[in-house]
Amino acid sequence: MAKARRLVEILLTLQTRRRFTAAELASELGVNRRTALRYLHELSEAGVPLASRPGPAGGYLVVRDGILPPLSFTVDQAVSLFFAYQALRDYGSLPFDADVESALQKLYQHMPAEARRRVDRMAERIEFGALHTDVVTPHLAALLDAALDQQVITIVYHGRDGLSERPIQPIGVYAQNGLWYCPAYCFTRKAVRVFRVDRVRGLKNGPCPYTPDADIAELTLKSYQAHISREAPTVWVEVALTPEGVRQLAHSAQIEPDDSGGGILRTEVDVGDLPFFARRYLSMGKDAQVLAPEALLREIRGLVAAQWAQYGLPGPERQAVPETIR
Repeated sequence: MAKARRLVEILLTLQTRRRFTAAELASELGVNRRTALRYLHELSEAGVPLASRPGPAGGYLVVRDGILPPLSFTVDQAVSLFFAYQALRDYGSLPFDADVESALQKLYQHMPAEARRRVDRMAERIEFGALHTDVVTPHLAALLDAALDQQVITIVYHGRDGLSERPIQPIGVYAQNGLWYCPAYCFTRKAVRVFRVDRVRGLKNGPCPYTPDADIAELTLKSYQAHISREAPTVWVEVALTPEGVRQLAHSAQIEPDDSGGGILRTEVDVGDLPFFARRYLSMGKDAQVLAPEALLREIRGLVAAQWAQYGLPGPERQAVPETIR
């Protein structure tokens, strides 16, 4: 414990120094140069971002933006952070590089004993789940970076008319119904459009002929709705949910609960996404009954008919369609 405390003290000392040499650190700590170098090596192994520059004017420095100072948390605060971060594990795609298991393990190891015991007990009583999809979004992080820096980038997008190049100024990214979306100003369409991130097939390298729009730079995810003009026509979907269905779709803010614990999900989706939602709601069985639109019901009936044929059962034209999928 004394060694760990010593390293923390050294780290706090280094964060106040713009640049230092091993000899200066050794003199300040009252140790020899070899011991000072060992301390630096151990801090680096622990993840402290140290940079070095050789030569007479060289030395070491702590990369300022690479590390947070030591923080203190109560047991409840530490446990809350652990489980909040744990919830990220089930997301197939994230807009930032996140080794969640490694971060959880690091957080767990540095918790006090009482906090670890509480986490161990709670792990058997609580679980966070996210909506799983097989949709791949390799350019999610790049779109978020462009939104943060308000850059204009050119994407290769697979829309209704096939592949096309679109210079866009992203506003942000958000997840809804298991898919990632990116509202952005499209310089080709001269309007704000919403792009599905999994339909971004690539990013064009090289300079872009457009400069960022100052008005778009002022937009946030909460304010862009006033400017939105979707890339594809949309329809409103209504789904009756049992209490179990509500639990499965608890991430959705569009559920109107009823007295039984169930509810009605009302959400607006792109017409082109109806096959995706047909498969999802059908997979929920009796816990989700689609009420509208008719186009989504047709998709579901088609899936049911295909399954009947796959397993050699009578086709829907010769067998009454159950009420739950009419």
